[in-house]
Amino acid sequence: MIIAAKIYSRINGPGCVAREKPVVTQNRISEVKNQEFEAFFADKDNVSMSSYKVDTKTNLPILYLKDNKQELWKKFEATYPDGIKRTSFMARLASGPYVYRKDLGGLCSICNEYFYEVFTTLNSIIHAYITDKEEKVTKIIYILFT
Repeated sequence: MIIAAKIYSRINGPGCVAREKPVVTQNRISEVKNQEFEAFFADKDNVSMSSYKVDTKTNLPILYLKDNKQELWKKFEATYPDGIKRTSFMARLASGPYVYRKDLGGLCSICNEYFYEVFTTLNSIIHAYITDKEEKVTKIIYILFT
């Protein structure tokens, strides 16, 4: 590109009229395709909503992806074959309030995978081995908030 500019200036001299620049048009995502994308990520089979974390840009809850991005793309493409293309899909995932499940820590990941059955198991263990009511409450609070 620089070499072409040097050649152009040598041929035409300094102060010559600049070439016409090509007009670049960008296609925006249509409203229908945008609604398809939103509907796909509103489905609880694809994401789980955070109950306490919020995206700082939009003040909407963070959505945790249940599959990796490649698998989600395959599902999206199967569901909406005429939907947005892969590059737009990945760009929207990167710029949106979506977090991959590996970013979750410890108990949240277990709860997400086992549908909160962990709490019932812990609750039954506490009730079976601890007889004092106050101690039960403190143990449950300790487990839930640590």
